[in-house]
Amino acid sequence: MKKLSKSARKQLINIIVLVLLIGITLTVLLTCNKELNFQAIMDFIKGSNPWILATSVLCMLMGVVFEGLSLYLISRHLGHKGKVVSAIAYSSADIYYSAITPSASGGQPAAAYYMHKDGMNVGTASFTLVFNVVAYTAAFLVLAAIAFIINPSLYASFDFWPKFFIILGIVIQSLLLAFFIVCMFCHRIILKVGNGCISLLVKIKLVKKEEKWRKKLADVVETYRSCTHVFKKHKLLFLNALLLNIGQRVARVLIACCVCIAADPSSSFWDVFALQAYLIVGYVSIPLPGGTGAFEFLCISMYKTLYSDGAFVLSAMMVVRTVSYYISIIACGAMTLGYHVYLMRRKPVEVKNAEPVEETQEEEQKPEVESSPEEEIQPEEENSTEV
Repeated sequence: MKKLSKSARKQLINIIVLVLLIGITLTVLLTCNKELNFQAIMDFIKGSNPWILATSVLCMLMGVVFEGLSLYLISRHLGHKGKVVSAIAYSSADIYYSAITPSASGGQPAAAYYMHKDGMNVGTASFTLVFNVVAYTAAFLVLAAIAFIINPSLYASFDFWPKFFIILGIVIQSLLLAFFIVCMFCHRIILKVGNGCISLLVKIKLVKKEEKWRKKLADVVETYRSCTHVFKKHKLLFLNALLLNIGQRVARVLIACCVCIAADPSSSFWDVFALQAYLIVGYVSIPLPGGTGAFEFLCISMYKTLYSDGAFVLSAMMVVRTVSYYISIIACGAMTLGYHVYLMRRKPVEVKNAEPVEETQEEEQKPEVESSPEEEIQPEEENSTEV
């Protein structure tokens, strides 16, 4: 029997952990909530408007398309003449691997792998993903602002923990965006502070391999710093990427709107929109695969502020989760698998030189996208993802 590669083993472990988390979550939900059972969920679906319910699945797919269009737009401005279909495949790989890995750490390396296999050079792929993640983070904060603008009183009606996680999510994403901006325009500050923290951690013996961590910090800072040239040269590119990422966020929110209105036509569209936006802001920063467990906890607590029927809330939660997460994993996994098979059967594509991302950058320097401090993108070897 052929031995599994390191990438395949890592993927298998992630899937096993995800299945265990889902199993534990469902067991707790079914045990602690007598109103929740498969018959109640089926009755919920049968009593819903089938066309509006089907629209929720379309919204989920549109989220994938919006991210793909953002990747296509960015890479095209950097000189890569790719196809929209290929960009949607990159988006599918990003969403699929993000959904099964903690802190969504596997999404970018997987997308970078398929970009490289499709003939995109490492530098262009790296900058495309870096640029998109900055827009993605900014879109998150825009979504939070929209929720507070639409219905600020709804936030006040939540219990302590939903309020806490919403603020935590905003703080974490704001710090990330601030980090990206400082890296681009004041990178020396990040290097000075980061190296100081590493020295402290080494001194108190919490970190070993000092040079390894200093190099990782320098690589991450250089990757984002080099985006400055792209921002200056393509001034409208960030705005367009931001709008597409906002579209992706809104599409995810509309899934819940469709489910709730399909089951209860008297539901207020804007109230449900604000509620789901708050929910996404609350659970998305929690470092669990797909926020499994956190989503269910927050959903039950927050949806009870709009709906007094506990059985309705539980069934709506399960249907929304099924469309936005489980069906999304299946659909994106299938698209990723199909594209993987297509690339394996197609003749190898020669990597083409695209527009240099930074004119002052040395030719040999190829910045890398890092999905997490522990993992670097290496499309040829370590991240040769097997589906």
